[in-house]
Amino acid sequence: DDIESLRGIPGGRILGVDYGQKRVGLAMSDPFQMMASTLQTCNAKDQRELLKEICSLIQSHSVIAIVIGRPLHMSGERGTLAAQVEEFAAILSDQQSSPVFFWDERWTTVSAEKLLIETGKSPSRHRNKIDQIAAAYLLQSFLDRLNYIKRNE
Repeated sequence: DDIESLRGIPGGRILGVDYGQKRVGLAMSDPFQMMASTLQTCNAKDQRELLKEICSLIQSHSVIAIVIGRPLHMSGERGTLAAQVEEFAAILSDQQSSPVFFWDERWTTVSAEKLLIETGKSPSRHRNKIDQIAAAYLLQSFLDRLNYIKRNE
């Protein structure tokens, strides 16, 4: 990660985005950037509507930064969805002023599915929840790194 750009993040809410071809999971941090919570799942089919919905959330929650999961293979190579995610991020950046950061999303969906199973829920019946939980895992990982950097300045 680019530590210098992370140091410059002011206080306020951060939006986490787990971008998928069918669904987009969203999570939000608290204003102190300590904890990520699930927010909602959006349909990814209509990109214009998706962008409108996300921009509305950014405005209504006074979001100061956005973290989008970068799909990587276990080897660290960019995944097949990476180009679509980067294109989406570029369009989102053009439509609002909050900085956009990419974050490694390996294991987020697996972790989300495991959490559902542990709570007695079927992952196949709760796809929408998986995307939100994956976004929260992604965002929490980012927040943990951000707080580590700020503590060690």
